[in-house]
Amino acid sequence: MILTLAFLLTALTAYVLFGGADFGGGVLEATLRRHPRLQDTLQRAMGPVWEANHVWLIAVVVILFVGFPVAYARLMTQLFVPVSLALLGIILRGAFFTFRKYDPEPARRLGLYALLFRASSALTPVMFGMIVAALLGGLPGKTPADATFADLYVKPWATWFGLACGLFVTALFGYLAAVFLFGETRDPADHLVLRRRVVQFFGVTFLLGGAVLGVGAWTGRIDPVAKFTLLQAAVQLGAALCIPLLWRAMNARRPWRMRLIAGAQLLFILGGWFETQTPDFARYADGTALTVAQSAAPPVTLLWLNIGLAAVLAAVVPLLAWLYRVFDAGRDR
Repeated sequence: MILTLAFLLTALTAYVLFGGADFGGGVLEATLRRHPRLQDTLQRAMGPVWEANHVWLIAVVVILFVGFPVAYARLMTQLFVPVSLALLGIILRGAFFTFRKYDPEPARRLGLYALLFRASSALTPVMFGMIVAALLGGLPGKTPADATFADLYVKPWATWFGLACGLFVTALFGYLAAVFLFGETRDPADHLVLRRRVVQFFGVTFLLGGAVLGVGAWTGRIDPVAKFTLLQAAVQLGAALCIPLLWRAMNARRPWRMRLIAGAQLLFILGGWFETQTPDFARYADGTALTVAQSAAPPVTLLWLNIGLAAVLAAVVPLLAWLYRVFDAGRDR
């Protein structure tokens, strides 16, 4: 069970890192309207590989479905509205990215399709954040006889805490995109613009992180004092230490170092959430919880799932690395 959970968290982390930077690209693009050259650079960087990142989302769904069927059934039922909206954002984002690239009408390509691409790029991370908020004590436990559709399927995630989490995730993805895009251009003027965007998105992410803690404590979803452990302290310290390191790498124009540091920051943030969430998949408003142990499939199922996942990872990771290398080399020529 522990190994299966490790596979699940690894796939989730990979999707948030690589897919998050792609979603953040749409958010970042909305701030680059006066810089068409950077917008073109962003689109070229995203175009060849962004769909490949969804392999990690597929892995998350498969591991949940096979390895933790109880959690899959309950969460996909109780959270089907935000999950459906997140998937809708993924579909619309891909559609409008393609329409904008090939539509012969400049007005539609640069106006309507660009607007819808950016909006759908923000929709999905907002929903991801709201789903996380619902898992932290927002889901209904026992269903009251007089419960309405809104009580069961809307109110658990459509909250102020959910909104704070959604905006935080969106800003974090925009920050990742700005850091990743820094390495896609060698123009000093572009670097100056992206430096400002990195600082701006980091500032917004920091403020929204404070809002998540504040609103979470106010609504009772998060208890910063009770949950403050040595591991949480180490996670927060690690994320803070990445800030001066990123600044030095940015001043030295070391894009790969910047990406590694930003990726480490994301790992620290996810690690803090994983530690807070453990050992539960979801916490209910009545104080009960759906634990990982309660959700796990029989041991023989987990054994064969782990064998299959190990084989798939051994094949997929080198192929994805090769894919990124091929297109990076193509852009360098």
